[in-house]
Amino acid sequence: MHEGNYSAALDEVSAVLHQGQQPRRAHALAAAVLARAKAEGDLLTQARALYLLGRAEHLDANLNAGLSLARQAAHLFHVLDKPLEESTALSHVAHLASLLGLSEEAVENATLSVQLADTLPPGPHTVDAYNYLGVAATWVEADYADRILAKTIALAQRLLPPHAAARPMVNRLINELYRLELCLQRGQAPVVQPAMWAQLEDYRTLALQSHGAEASASDPCVPVMRSMLDIVHAGFLAHSGQRLVALDMALGVDTGPLPPWLHAFVCCIVARCQLAAGQWPAALTATQRTLDIARAQGQLNFELMSLYQRMEAFEALGDSAGVLAKFHAFRHCQLRQQTEIIISRERMASLRLAWREQTRALEALHTSTRVLERLTLEDPLTGLANRRHLERKLDELLTPHPDYPDHPATPWCLVMIDIDGFKQINDRYSHVLGDDVLRKMAQLLREVTRPQDLAVRLAGDEFVLILRDTTEPVGNLFVERLNRTIDQHPWSAIQPGLAVRASIGLAQAHGDDTSASLLRRSDLRMYANKTDKLARHLAQQAGAAPLDR
Repeated sequence: MHEGNYSAALDEVSAVLHQGQQPRRAHALAAAVLARAKAEGDLLTQARALYLLGRAEHLDANLNAGLSLARQAAHLFHVLDKPLEESTALSHVAHLASLLGLSEEAVENATLSVQLADTLPPGPHTVDAYNYLGVAATWVEADYADRILAKTIALAQRLLPPHAAARPMVNRLINELYRLELCLQRGQAPVVQPAMWAQLEDYRTLALQSHGAEASASDPCVPVMRSMLDIVHAGFLAHSGQRLVALDMALGVDTGPLPPWLHAFVCCIVARCQLAAGQWPAALTATQRTLDIARAQGQLNFELMSLYQRMEAFEALGDSAGVLAKFHAFRHCQLRQQTEIIISRERMASLRLAWREQTRALEALHTSTRVLERLTLEDPLTGLANRRHLERKLDELLTPHPDYPDHPATPWCLVMIDIDGFKQINDRYSHVLGDDVLRKMAQLLREVTRPQDLAVRLAGDEFVLILRDTTEPVGNLFVERLNRTIDQHPWSAIQPGLAVRASIGLAQAHGDDTSASLLRRSDLRMYANKTDKLARHLAQQAGAAPLDR
């Protein structure tokens, strides 16, 4: 499949994911692209398909599967040196890891995503990276998370359209609700910070503006924003003493538009409102619902929050046995979270080992490719460039630069060289010795040319030189020096009595030359030189005075 077709297919997957309603269709489309990309060895498309597959699993609440795919995508983007896409994939890893309670991995990947994003021109990826660092930090250090999310909101307002600030805004409000829960767990009075009430109003304004905008009428994010506005507001009211108002608002929240991984959060806030209103049995029902959702999706942080809320309810009901049982469950969940972190690190170590082997295999493949390409462009006997290499170089030199089609080309010459009487050398001394002569001739040509020039074995005993930055008069001087080098070389070191001469023709390239015309012109001059030398030799044998070379 061509790159353009891949792009169209991946764009279709992204569009389906954006609508948020058909995760399995998005999964099927991305899996088909991945299979084709694997068959064709297209690593970049594989990485992009893996990233979209991870998003599809995330949307379908298969968080562990999504995390595994996101990790693979991030690694491939790293191997392919695609920092922008690597940053985006790392943000997704961080988000999924934070939902699964893998706080260390979440913060680690989010921090790396931010560092990568900061090396690039600012844009949506910058906002995403900082946003998911704030999300990851929520479960570790709420104050730090608040600072990061406040910075994210400022970045979004500066770099992106107004509605783009909605996500970091709601994440900052969720972070505040988690901070309030921690206050209760520490035995402290929870107090909503004034800045958070102001942030809630900013979010409300943004949600109402987006809801009323024609461009956002079909945007699936708009109903999500309204639902999140209501549940966060209810949570703030519950912690501020307005218990019945908070409960009415929480029970009226429309959870339909919300993605599955947010349902546990909503249930936690509903339970908090019921606890604040003294509705203990209802709170136990809500917390059980939270536990069911959190355990099904592997959301350890929400499981912990729900267990603590259940302890509050049992304590209020005077059920000490229930409190003790929930305390044990709470501690069990904490220890399981620690175990999950260890297992996660072990999995990451195994993945990194596999990735290292994959990287080595890729490097070996690249090395083999380079070696293969070199072999296809190199004459095996002499190590010089071969005909294919010459044809490629001539096409390059004779094609005008696309940015400067009318700019005069730098002068250069092509030299044709033919060893005189090479057949007789083979017949008299053997083909093995003939090969030695060819190798030695190649060595001499390498010695007399510059790094920017190209020496080629064309075929048999024919060689070609490309002399860059060389006019014909200068090239003729070079030919004279080359003739002397060949004539004066001690060929008898190869075989006593051996002497080797060569016929040489030089032609300067013209603007209207083709490869064929330039090769023909230099070839004709080489044969003219050979004919002239033969005529001189015959004249000498007839007793005529020797002529200068």
